[in-house]
Amino acid sequence: MNNYLENTYWIAIAHLPKWTIERINQLIIQVIHENKITWDNFFGLINSEMRKLFAYTEKELSDLDYAKSDLPRIAFIAEQLQNEGFKVIPINSSDYPNVLKENLKVKNSPVVLYVKGRLGLLQEDAVAIVGARNAGKDALDFTAHVARKVVKENKVVVSGFAKGIDKQALDSTLEANGKSIMVIPQGILTFQSGFKNYYQPIVKGDVMVLSAFFPKAGWDVGFAMARNTYIYGLAKEIYVAESERKGGTWEGAMNGLKRHRMIYVREPGPNEKNANKALIEFGGIPVNLEGEPVKHSIETSKDLFIEKIEPAIVNEPQS
Repeated sequence: MNNYLENTYWIAIAHLPKWTIERINQLIIQVIHENKITWDNFFGLINSEMRKLFAYTEKELSDLDYAKSDLPRIAFIAEQLQNEGFKVIPINSSDYPNVLKENLKVKNSPVVLYVKGRLGLLQEDAVAIVGARNAGKDALDFTAHVARKVVKENKVVVSGFAKGIDKQALDSTLEANGKSIMVIPQGILTFQSGFKNYYQPIVKGDVMVLSAFFPKAGWDVGFAMARNTYIYGLAKEIYVAESERKGGTWEGAMNGLKRHRMIYVREPGPNEKNANKALIEFGGIPVNLEGEPVKHSIETSKDLFIEKIEPAIVNEPQS
């Protein structure tokens, strides 16, 4: 079967309307791993056969009918992706990064990754440098220092291609002749200006662009929040340059702490008004401007972590 035909099925399954990632991943496990059915044969089943094999609800069967009817349109998109040099990486591919599945599990691991750039970057140790869009000078300097540190350690920098910390992380990495993965909050086919601006680093293999969203989807606030989850998921280490008390940086760091991940947080200056100190109180590891751990006077304990972090995650407003 041609790659674009197989990818057509994966794209259709990955973006079933109003299905959660967890539900789609469960479907994949049922179809491919438990019943050993190919997507070609799966989409050839009639509803009574699907109901008998998988006990789908009427709503689920209706959604799958819609996906079947949409296959011709998606086939054109899959062929365009192939012709323009994009790669479609399904969750069961050997090219799919294990670290993403380990960190996000079945519940949140994206079904398909759309990428352009050197695939090998997905298998290298990665470090996320995250922070606010309107970060101050100390946070931007910290980001530059950490990016250079990561490059010296022969690791990949993961960022989200937003202004502020993300852009500083990417630019500092490239200035230091390092490698970076840009996780974008939109479909990969709508990122034409970005490909134009970073054409040379992509061709050289220094930059990979990655999306988990429908290829022709535009920028979206919800995608921006989900994108943050994927940035944290791709990284083995996370450095927080500057966080507010709400939004993607805060939520990602708090969820990481809840899961006992190593979250390094820039120790804020005495007059800074941000949430870095709070993240350290919740268990973040304070680091200096060079990204090195430092001693600090903020008391943290297991009891503090248990008492404060759960309600903080539950009650923190979304943005």
